[in-house]
Amino acid sequence: MKTFFLFLMLALLSMPLPAVSQNAVAEEPEKIEAPAGVGSITVRITGLRSSDGNLYVALFNAKKGFPGKFDRAIRKTQIPASGAEHVVVFGDAPFGVYAVAVQHDENGNGKLDSNFLGMPKEGVGTSNNPKSKFGPPSFDDASFVLDKKTMELNVNLRYL
Repeated sequence: MKTFFLFLMLALLSMPLPAVSQNAVAEEPEKIEAPAGVGSITVRITGLRSSDGNLYVALFNAKKGFPGKFDRAIRKTQIPASGAEHVVVFGDAPFGVYAVAVQHDENGNGKLDSNFLGMPKEGVGTSNNPKSKFGPPSFDDASFVLDKKTMELNVNLRYL
């Protein structure tokens, strides 16, 4: 019997074993791609207290500079505050995350006037019309996703 077990052990040890690879290949993670395409963003501005001056409207795709540094916006425009309807269209915007900021330069001096505390004396507004806290709204509070051909937003100006 001992001889049989010894023979069996030798037979098992002499059999080729399957190769074991030290280099395991992980499955490729699923890539999540942003939807391809472009759309237009129509911004309707309401709540003006006067038709004096100009409206400055800026489109941001990042937190940096939002909402007050229009030079950091990816697109910006200026329209007269006069008239009954105030609409700006940002066309051919790649699908993605954006936020809009609006300033009413009532006195036409080319800047947003503020008081000694830094609070604006002229009208301001952002997309989503977030509730006011201390300081301006964050990009996250005002952001929206453009993932279709047309999108309409209403921005209500506030005068503090």
